[in-house]
Amino acid sequence: MATHPTALPSSATARTDRAVVLGIAVLGAIQFLTAAAIVLAPHSFFDNAGPFGAYNSHYLGDVAAFQGGISIALLASLWLPALRAGALAVTACATGLHAINHWIDVGDAHAGSNAGIVDAVSLTILFVFTVLITRAAVRA
Repeated sequence: MATHPTALPSSATARTDRAVVLGIAVLGAIQFLTAAAIVLAPHSFFDNAGPFGAYNSHYLGDVAAFQGGISIALLASLWLPALRAGALAVTACATGLHAINHWIDVGDAHAGSNAGIVDAVSLTILFVFTVLITRAAVRA
């Protein structure tokens, strides 16, 4: 049975739409806050969240630029729904690859830091969350 194009969405569809919007807002905030932390306190970010190898301000700036770009795309998609699937797909790919990289280097974080297994697990959880929101957005 076809529905009229102006028909109101079902309550399940409305709940899914709200969950997608909330998920995008959360993901956008995480990406933005990560970029802001790198820009505002790069040494602190390196010491606490990214203590792998030697400190390199240029690479940290690159990471902030990528995180910031992802956050802008996600947050823009809140106002431009046509961007949602693409912004979420890029976020899922970047987060998944980031998680894999942390699993590869899980034992290489500087001693005494919060990085290592905690980061690998956290990024994996974030990746799964991102995939679930992406899947819901594509189906909506």
